[in-house]
Amino acid sequence: MGQHGTVRRPASVSRWEGGMRSDFQFVLGNLLILGFLIAGLVLVIQPDLLPDSSELEARILGAVLIILSQLLSFTVILSANRVVIDGDYIAWQPRFHRRPLRKYRWHQIKDVELYQVKGWIWGYGFRFNPRVGWGHIIKSGPAIRIIKSNGRSFVITVVDAEDAVETAKYFLAGKSS
Repeated sequence: MGQHGTVRRPASVSRWEGGMRSDFQFVLGNLLILGFLIAGLVLVIQPDLLPDSSELEARILGAVLIILSQLLSFTVILSANRVVIDGDYIAWQPRFHRRPLRKYRWHQIKDVELYQVKGWIWGYGFRFNPRVGWGHIIKSGPAIRIIKSNGRSFVITVVDAEDAVETAKYFLAGKSS
């Protein structure tokens, strides 16, 4: 027995943990952030570098570029993910997050299936497809599709999606028995 009468169950023996990352997206995102930030700062500090615009227009453009550089940080954050499947839940978190962004308990899940993602159609990052639902797409290929009890689904690309789905189905079968 733990503190305050709670019982802590030991870490499950059958547990799957994995994820996926895109080094290209990470490097490209950081280069774009740096480029937009430098260009924005230069235009704010020296607005006379744009000869065909007023000083105010150049500084506004510089401020917009600085804001865009900060919005591009989501490209870097969404360039990797981590998924944990154990006896309690399936949890998903993007790069640099300390806690899972989404956590699905087994009573919330109707089914888990292997899904083939075509990133060139969906796009990459945190995406919505009207036919399938939300997803965190890093690369094309096999992914985990979590179908919730309410019919909504969430797709996550991971390196070893087959093993992840097999582990999830094991826990899902244990929930129903």
